[in-house]
Amino acid sequence: MALIKRRLSFFLALCLIVFCLLPAPAALASAADVCFIALNERLLELNTTIYASGGTIYVPYGVFEGFRIYTSYHSSSSTASLYTADRQVYFELTTGNTYDAAGNYYSASAISLGGTVFVPVDFVCTQFGLSWSYIDGGELGDVCRIKDGNERLSDKLFIEAAGTLMRDYYERYVRGSSPSGGDDGPSKPDTPPGEGCVVYLSFQGLPSGELLELLAGEEAYACFFLTAEEMLAAPDAVRRIAGEGHSLGILCSYDPAAQYEEASLLLAEIAHRATRLIAASAPEYNELCSLEAERLGLAFSGVDIDGVQAGSGISYPSLITAYLEFYVSRVDVRIQCSEETDRTMPSILAFMKAGSYTISPSSELSALEATK
Repeated sequence: MALIKRRLSFFLALCLIVFCLLPAPAALASAADVCFIALNERLLELNTTIYASGGTIYVPYGVFEGFRIYTSYHSSSSTASLYTADRQVYFELTTGNTYDAAGNYYSASAISLGGTVFVPVDFVCTQFGLSWSYIDGGELGDVCRIKDGNERLSDKLFIEAAGTLMRDYYERYVRGSSPSGGDDGPSKPDTPPGEGCVVYLSFQGLPSGELLELLAGEEAYACFFLTAEEMLAAPDAVRRIAGEGHSLGILCSYDPAAQYEEASLLLAEIAHRATRLIAASAPEYNELCSLEAERLGLAFSGVDIDGVQAGSGISYPSLITAYLEFYVSRVDVRIQCSEETDRTMPSILAFMKAGSYTISPSSELSALEATK
């Protein structure tokens, strides 16, 4: 009997050893080591995950597009930016410097991993009025959850509700596949957002040489709306605008008929150009100028995205770029010429180029088309 017991004990021990040497199920053995990213109640695939270093959690900067916080990257200076209509933060990857549009510097830095820019989640949330939490999901994996105040579930209820999806995403992740038609988070679509959309670009006021050089370098053409006073003040600039292939229009206000007549005669004298295109110098003159254009057989150019900003120009690129996504086939953009505009136009043009937008000058035809 003792011999049988010893043999049975040996057999059980051997079985235990063999069992311990067997691999654990993949989904349970490693899922606890991954961390998902969630935006409110939206769980992202594991092809978008965090990076942790020195107690700081970093996330790909593109995830913030889910909250309409937009991104841009300038390879020449290795500078990434996050921006909204009223806030912009720059990350210099080579120097580690981080600063905002007002020139304030911060100790936080961004990093680049595998060609993707990662930013510290706590810093970005603080800058843009968001909040975040790190949720321990146990065997399902953890979740870095970013919130904008519109979330409906607590972190505890979110983990309970997302459990099945987390398992599904993890299994697909270890298989190296993505769900067909699934939600891959804020990764860029295969089709550029501006493909098929024409940006009819115009400026109000006299441009600087810097702006004209920028447009020439990008092979971008625009329309410049000028008053008679501006033409008289800078006839050489008017000739340069015409000579570099841009179009010209007349800027009118309280007396469109008289202002058009005076400015169009000057334009013919200075640059040997004719135009039947007019625009209002301020929104309060839109209706008057539009009615006068119809009466006189002129073309009135309206605005979809206002970059005149009451004459101050564009201090943030997002004042233009954040609204482009709402237009599919065409959009009229007008921008005030100013030092602020000179500073931001390189970013605006880079955004349009990256998005495959077609840039065309406002013209009589585009103005008439917009009224159909």
